[in-house]
Amino acid sequence: MNKALISGRIRPFPRDSHLAMPLPYQVMRLFTSPEGHLVEISCLRTQAGTPEPTHEWLWVTEQSVTTLRPRHSAGETQQVWVFREARLQLDGQHAELAWTNGQQLSLTTSPALPSEQRQLIHNHLS
Repeated sequence: MNKALISGRIRPFPRDSHLAMPLPYQVMRLFTSPEGHLVEISCLRTQAGTPEPTHEWLWVTEQSVTTLRPRHSAGETQQVWVFREARLQLDGQHAELAWTNGQQLSLTTSPALPSEQRQLIHNHLS
């Protein structure tokens, strides 16, 4: 009987292997405040029945990611987005996010998302 030999060597797992995987999303807009990051993404994987990528808004903190669920209303424009969790007012390089609990955050555009938050988003979308 021929049995395959099993090597006793343990190979280290590459720490940055997640960076080599293609990201399932592209960041479209990014706003930052001391409380967290507001990210508009385009999901590159199309869903069944939709020929184009879907867009999502995410609220990302140091430990969590929350998908903001759009509430379609007559007051929604390119500058105003209404979600179940919050209302977003865009104004060029600035944004105001008003949560339903009354908390209001002022955000400014940011050039890049920290790697820890990118990993949180990747995990959230997987």
